[in-house]
Amino acid sequence: MLINACDPIFNARIHLDGSCISRENYSVENLLSSDEELRKRGFLCETFIRPPISLTVCFSFSFDIKYVVIGTRVGGQKSSGFQLSAGRNNNVLRICSMITEKDTIVFHDNNTDLSSFGNNYDKCCFNISASRSIRSAEMLSVRIFKTVNSIPAISKLEVWGKISCNVSLQTRQIITLKWEESKKPKAKQVEIINNQQIIEKNPDNFKICEDFLDSITYEIMNYPMVLPCGKYVDRSTIEKCFEHDATYGRTPCDPFTGIPFTDTLKPIFVPELKGRIDSFLIKHVDNENIKCLPRTVGKRSFSFYTERQTKLAKLQCSTCYENSNLYSLPCKHLQCRNCLKAENNQCNICHRNFNRSQVNKYHENH
Repeated sequence: MLINACDPIFNARIHLDGSCISRENYSVENLLSSDEELRKRGFLCETFIRPPISLTVCFSFSFDIKYVVIGTRVGGQKSSGFQLSAGRNNNVLRICSMITEKDTIVFHDNNTDLSSFGNNYDKCCFNISASRSIRSAEMLSVRIFKTVNSIPAISKLEVWGKISCNVSLQTRQIITLKWEESKKPKAKQVEIINNQQIIEKNPDNFKICEDFLDSITYEIMNYPMVLPCGKYVDRSTIEKCFEHDATYGRTPCDPFTGIPFTDTLKPIFVPELKGRIDSFLIKHVDNENIKCLPRTVGKRSFSFYTERQTKLAKLQCSTCYENSNLYSLPCKHLQCRNCLKAENNQCNICHRNFNRSQVNKYHENH
């Protein structure tokens, strides 16, 4: 039977090596936390930390490692290069390394059945010489040596395998029992009324998940977006930030880090979170606490950033696609200075002829 040594019930310890610092609310301890919300949040380094960084997991018992699952993305932050080492005491040796573009990677031994891992997983086999290190391992070290223009990040860490043979029989039985008990479905609390009617107890534990709240306005989100820094904000909040930046002539940037957005680092819609918010609102529709919260309604798809980029993309020469020194033709299409020097006074789009006297210099606020 395979178990996850990083499950919170086993009280494994995890720490960062060297002078690396976790970002606030994204501590490395989140990866092994018993709080599900913290585990979902994952681990991020501080914004000034750059790879390589290392973290070490110390197991509470000797463990034969079969495979390791690592989530590589937290919001817009993504790690891409990983190196794993395992062993006992001070005898820790490298067992594999890989650079990946996918959001989840599986490091495994030769005997692992990979049929349950689909195409969304990148896969890397342990080195041939790793067999001694992964047997009766007491610790696992994960080194991030490359990121995708971001800070080091890990969203999930699972270490699957079997209890080592050198663990006493009594301890193995205790560990196995604890694992089996934790995986049993929890029975619903019920009470019998009039010896016939059975109803489920639903104590009024109304609580809004922190992920549902805008990190700036602290209001429940209608259209959740994740920023490159990993924070969740509503689309309307982002648009207000963009408009505020535009009034001062600044390019759109992350309101938390001040880093300008690019084609790869920009706000991303989170449909999974949107679904969770909708389900939460529907489930508590009759609750008095929910009536003051905004409901999700249909909204025209709009993004200040996308619209601005589209507008800029249109400001280009109709012939060579140059976007500087543009001139407006009588047909309202644009051409650059170099293309106008050609003898053919004809628009390449609508094929209308024009005179040089009809051409005007184009200005962006035209």
